[in-house]
Amino acid sequence: LHVVSGSEDSTVRMWEVATGGEVRKLVGHTQAVLSLCVTLDGRHVVSGSKDKIIRMWDVATGDVCKLEGHTDWVTSVCATPDGRHVVSGSSDKTVRMWDASTDRDVRKLDGHTDGVWGVCVSPDGRHIVSGSWDMSLRMWDASTGREVRKLEGHTGEVWTVSVTPDGRHIVSGSSDHSVRIWDVVAGREVRKLEGHTN
Repeated sequence: LHVVSGSEDSTVRMWEVATGGEVRKLVGHTQAVLSLCVTLDGRHVVSGSKDKIIRMWDVATGDVCKLEGHTDWVTSVCATPDGRHVVSGSSDKTVRMWDASTDRDVRKLDGHTDGVWGVCVSPDGRHIVSGSWDMSLRMWDASTGREVRKLEGHTGEVWTVSVTPDGRHIVSGSSDHSVRIWDVVAGREVRKLEGHTN
């Protein structure tokens, strides 16, 4: 079992849980690593950085491919459940979808009016969810790039988003100190969790 970490030192590192030892140091980014994900098959690590580049690393060999196109920090990355695509969010206000086999940008999702700091993909791979400093969440059709729904209610920047395993709810965290739960079908907030003070 391994843990993967990214750092301000611009490296990505893999650690052996049982021993705490470093297994691999992945070097290539030139600025801080802001986001990481591991593909469901465990074969690749995806990293997003302040250097505006996404890197997809082969866990076994350390080989890497670069996904380039964002014009500002890559703040969030997520792989689709089938591992065929990578989704990224950036402070350039866009969400992008990349073909993992060709390293090409296949879809650019425009709509947010401020930086995108959280992205995730629904468990069935059909939808992309993004959260932004414009205080909104948006749900997109992954096959067309069309905006399906805009969710509003947060009064501060949205930093993180996730979809529940059953695909029925979206969970978001914000600088307004709240966590909110949204019904995907109804497109509305169903619960506001408060208690955090910062």
